Amino acid sequence: MIQKSHTLFSVRRLLIAGVSCFSLLFLSHSVSAAEGRESPVDLQADKLIHDDGGQIVTASGDVVLIQDGKTVKADEIVYNLMQDTVVATGHVEFTDVNGDKHYADRAEFNNALKDGFVEGLKTFLVDGSRFKASNGRHVGGNSTIMKDAFYTPCESCKDNPDEAPLWQIRASEVEHDKENKVIRYRNARFEVKGVPIAYLPYFAHPDGSVKRKSGFLTPSAGFKSDLGAFVQSSYYWNIAPNKDLTTGLMVMTDAAPMAMAQWRQRWAKASLIVDGSVTYSKRTERDSGQNVERDREFRGNLSVDGVWDINDKWRSGLKIDVASDDQYLRQYDFDSDDVLENELYVERFSGRNYAVGRLLAFQDLRIEENKEDQPHVLPEIQASFLGEPGQVPIIGGRWSVDASLLGLLRDNGEQDMNRVHTALGWKRRFVSDYGFVSVLDANAQGTLYYVNDRTGSAGNSLIDGNSRESRAFGYINSFTSYPIAKEFETSQMVIEPMVSLTFAPNINIDDDIPNEDSQDVQIDTLNVFEADRFPGVDRVEDQSHITYGLRTGLYGNGGSYGEVFLGRSYRFQEDDNPFTRGSGLDDRDSDVVGQISGSYQRDYTLDYRFQLDNKSLHSQRHEVDASASIGDLTLSSRYLYAKGLGGTDINETREQIRNSASYYINDKWRIFGSARHDLGDNPGLRKADFGIDYIGQCISLSMIGQRTLTDDSSGDSGTEVMFRIGLKNLGEFETSGVQIGGGEE
Repeated sequence: MIQKSHTLFSVRRLLIAGVSCFSLLFLSHSVSAAEGRESPVDLQADKLIHDDGGQIVTASGDVVLIQDGKTVKADEIVYNLMQDTVVATGHVEFTDVNGDKHYADRAEFNNALKDGFVEGLKTFLVDGSRFKASNGRHVGGNSTIMKDAFYTPCESCKDNPDEAPLWQIRASEVEHDKENKVIRYRNARFEVKGVPIAYLPYFAHPDGSVKRKSGFLTPSAGFKSDLGAFVQSSYYWNIAPNKDLTTGLMVMTDAAPMAMAQWRQRWAKASLIVDGSVTYSKRTERDSGQNVERDREFRGNLSVDGVWDINDKWRSGLKIDVASDDQYLRQYDFDSDDVLENELYVERFSGRNYAVGRLLAFQDLRIEENKEDQPHVLPEIQASFLGEPGQVPIIGGRWSVDASLLGLLRDNGEQDMNRVHTALGWKRRFVSDYGFVSVLDANAQGTLYYVNDRTGSAGNSLIDGNSRESRAFGYINSFTSYPIAKEFETSQMVIEPMVSLTFAPNINIDDDIPNEDSQDVQIDTLNVFEADRFPGVDRVEDQSHITYGLRTGLYGNGGSYGEVFLGRSYRFQEDDNPFTRGSGLDDRDSDVVGQISGSYQRDYTLDYRFQLDNKSLHSQRHEVDASASIGDLTLSSRYLYAKGLGGTDINETREQIRNSASYYINDKWRIFGSARHDLGDNPGLRKADFGIDYIGQCISLSMIGQRTLTDDSSGDSGTEVMFRIGLKNLGEFETSGVQIGGGEE
């Protein structure tokens, strides 16, 4: 006789047990707490029988259990209360809340659902991945072992579902250790189209529930002409949730091994990354115009990056980048920077106000023989304060205060400098009833210098020595524009003439004041309307001048546009010009600068910037960026022509062009390439690359060939071929490069 109270109690245990058992086996992360939490359960079954004597509850006939968004289906589920076993048979199906589906022919659980066995397991994940096993065991509540299993993220062929997938991993045994969050494979084979191409007796990797796990990382291998064949292997040590260490070793046939290490650590408000490498190898150095091969020596690099968020207003940081020599970073493909910067800083943010103090040191990695001595910045302190709009009494507008302290120290007894600078500013914007837009601003500044070991131009009384200098300067600048707009049916046209007038005193150019931060000055569309076109503090643009220009454009409602800008300036006095040759500002009339830019339906773009001589209108500088997308074909080009710039180390005319193209053959295949040519005094190809990509449903392939034609002493000359293979859900495997040949051409 079936007792009602026992029946309801047993059925509820059956429902919870049914859902829990499949959660335990199929999903490492969704263990249902049947013992501690009894969520509502929906049951559908054609028949429900309770054997009171044998304490057996049987649900049969299209059994469906639903709990917490998880669903279990089976032809029959039998729960033996006395033996504590649950058996599901016939078309067993479990659907997780995320849509993953698991199928089995038969499933059995016991020992309070801690142990279980499943026959004919098949799993289909929502991302398209699937795995299959002849049987699986759930042991101790935290370990799942599958026999004769395979895994693949590749979709099955629609015409032939039984055909072997593009790639899969087979193993005689797969163990999922939930306690240690790791998956172990024994006798694993990597197969392509059913053909084994790699075998590992054992390997393991973290499961999807953890992002970090100690172990060996994917190795890489390749060949380079100056290093020979090499193999690189790394070990990752997950020390704690907030810190880890990665160590590596690269073994080469033509060079000594190289050791690498990276330490990472985070605190509540700070982080630190320390990265470095060391080896014992030879290198090529430029000496008296010739490349000279140096003997083997210890070489390496060190990189440190740290940030400390002290509070919501203060932040401090540290950045260190040093290398043993000019070629090391490029030779081993660490970096291609020409100058390494080392910095220690502290900064403060407060509304519109900002302050920063820093110490800076530089390492020049350029291969020139006669390098300028890079100064150490000890220290640089900057502060900027900006008032609220309309805060200035009577005249309105907003005020600003900028102050800075700079100390430059050079080795070998060369020029050192200390500078204190303060600038007071005021600015106000006006819009008249007639549509004129005007901005009026004024600036007053003072600068103090103390210079040691001064080096100046010929004829200077203080070519070598110490000096104290001071300078006071100010200007008033007025900028006015009159934008005129005309609406059309599908576009808008704007014509905006503009003019600015700057009043500044005529001060003598004092060579006793060193020029450290204002050497590289050149007129362009961005600074032509500035009151002072010098980028730094050490030089100021004295004397009054007027600047005028025109901006016009046609702007379509769909996003297409075309725009033209022209501008130039005129100095009221001809003598005592502070600008150097090539700047475009060294004459009374400046060079003409302009920009032509446009975009059509975002498929065709053009950005052309130019500088024309003020008298002959001959080219002084051209920069062109253009691109076009025509169906599956994309083309782009970048062209530069620039004459030498006085006051800098750029004395020769530069001219180069870079063209690139890519073409999608179909939705999976793409080819691409680019080439950069030097068109100057020493013309020729400088760099070229060509590649092909394949992006499939479960695999991506890429091959890139690159040829760099530079001096051997740069460390990056040669031909390199790189391969990359991306396997869905397993990451990318790639060669670090195959480098063939080298030298100048």
